[in-house]
Amino acid sequence: MTDNTLNEAPRWLLRSDAAQPFVVTICTSGEVDDAISRLRGLLGDLEVHDEHKLALNACDLTVVCEPAYAWSLFRSLRDNLADADVYMQPQSERGKRLLICDMDMTMVATETLDEVAKILGMGEQIAAITARAMNGEIDFSAALRERIAMLAGQPVQVFHDVAQSLPLNPGAEQLLAAARAAGMHTILVSGGFSQVAEPLARKLGFDEVHCCQLELDADRLTGGLLDPIVNADYKCNILQQRAQALGLALRDCCAIGDGANDLPMLTAAGLGIAYHAKPVLRAATSCHIDVTDLTSAIYFIGLDNASEV
Repeated sequence: MTDNTLNEAPRWLLRSDAAQPFVVTICTSGEVDDAISRLRGLLGDLEVHDEHKLALNACDLTVVCEPAYAWSLFRSLRDNLADADVYMQPQSERGKRLLICDMDMTMVATETLDEVAKILGMGEQIAAITARAMNGEIDFSAALRERIAMLAGQPVQVFHDVAQSLPLNPGAEQLLAAARAAGMHTILVSGGFSQVAEPLARKLGFDEVHCCQLELDADRLTGGLLDPIVNADYKCNILQQRAQALGLALRDCCAIGDGANDLPMLTAAGLGIAYHAKPVLRAATSCHIDVTDLTSAIYFIGLDNASEV
C-alpha cells in the first residue's frame, strides 16, 4: 500500500487476516437498482451471500473475503461507482453506540459565523478566513480568535437571529431520530457558539452539546472568547472522554464532520464519516458521503430509518 492509502485505511484492516463477512452498503440519490447491478458486476466471482434493500436508494450486500482483499475491493468500488456513496466494513464492526457530530456544514448547511458576518457587512472578509481554516491551511483556534476580534462591539442578538433560520442539511433530523431510537448517546460538538449550537442541539435532540462561548459586555461582543476553544483536539478529547465514561470502546463510536478540524475525532472513532468534506479531510478518511445526504449515515452505521418504514 502507498503512504496515502495507509492514511485513509480503516482500523479493521489491521485487526485480522482471516476471511470474514463484509457488508457493502451503497446509497444513491435516486433509485438504487442500477447501482446494485453495476456493483455486482464489479464483484466478479465473489459470491453475494445476502442482499438487503434498505430503502429505494440504499442496499446492503454481504460478501465473505479477507480484509486485505476487502480493502482493495472497496477502493475499486468507490472509484467505479462515483455517482453513489459506498462503504464496506466487517459485519462484526456494524452498529455503534455513540454518535458525535460537527455542526457547521455537517448538521447545518452553512458556516454560522459567516452568516453572522454577512448580516454585519463583513461577509467576504470573514468567509475567506473560515475557508482557509476549514481546509487546514491556518490554525483553527487562531483563525477563530481573529474573526471574533473583528466583531468587537457588535450585538450578540445577531447570533440569536442566525440561529432562528439555520438550514438543516437533508437527513439531519432522520439521522438523530434513528440514533435515538437505537439508544445511541448523541453529542453535538462545534467550534461555533452557544447562541446557535444549543438551540440546534435541543431541536435535533442531542444528548450533549459542546461549543465555544463568546465573551460579552452586556449584550455586545468584546471581541474575545472564553476558554476552552472547541478545536480539533478538544473535539477528539470529548469523544474519548465520553466513550470512556460510558464504558464504550472507540470502535463503538461514529463521528461525522466535514472540515480539517474534524479529522482527529473521525480518525479516533470506529466509523468516521466525512460528509461532503473538504479535500484535506476526504484524503485522510475512507468513509465518505459525497453524493447523497445524511440519511446515508443511518445505513452505514446499520440503523433502521424510521422514515422508510
